[in-house]
Amino acid sequence: MVYLVGEKVLLRDIVKEDIEDRIRWETKEVEWQEWDAPWENDQCSFCEEKYKQSLLKKIEATEQVDHFRYGFEICENSKEKKHIGWVNAYYIDENYAYTKEKKNIAIGINIPEISSRRKGYATEAWILFINYILDNGVEDIYTQTWSGNSRVIGLMGKIGFLECRRLKGVREVRGERFDALTFKLDIKIFRNIAANID
Repeated sequence: MVYLVGEKVLLRDIVKEDIEDRIRWETKEVEWQEWDAPWENDQCSFCEEKYKQSLLKKIEATEQVDHFRYGFEICENSKEKKHIGWVNAYYIDENYAYTKEKKNIAIGINIPEISSRRKGYATEAWILFINYILDNGVEDIYTQTWSGNSRVIGLMGKIGFLECRRLKGVREVRGERFDALTFKLDIKIFRNIAANID
């Protein structure tokens, strides 16, 4: 089990007890999906059993202690260790499109638990995750969102991500057109901010 511990949150490998939360967040408490790539969300195509099997494979993979982690579960760093969300990494190509090839790393974050938002948990979770990625030899880190997601854009700017690409009007969300945004981490800015953030 890998743990990354901060003052407010801890990041850890996924465990079987997390599956119930993850399924609930995919099927019942789905408000977060209005912000995380909402043009991709299709509840009609969600298969609970297939999703559960994919999570069980992730759990099995965590038994290999020495491999790079492409994601962690986020828990409050409290006595209860409440499970509140996750961070993840994926690859994008030279055109900033998702790819299965090992190219440029992009990261994401989700905190479905509404009561756990606006407490600095996302900021600390990303700082922990980014430091983990940098410590594993990655030099460039990206993230992506859409121009209507002001909360995550604020988080990106707060820790040193700078916009590197904007595709005008390519995302349709709730009947409106928005820009697709890609950001690249300025590591120098990140190091300075991460050292001084509360």
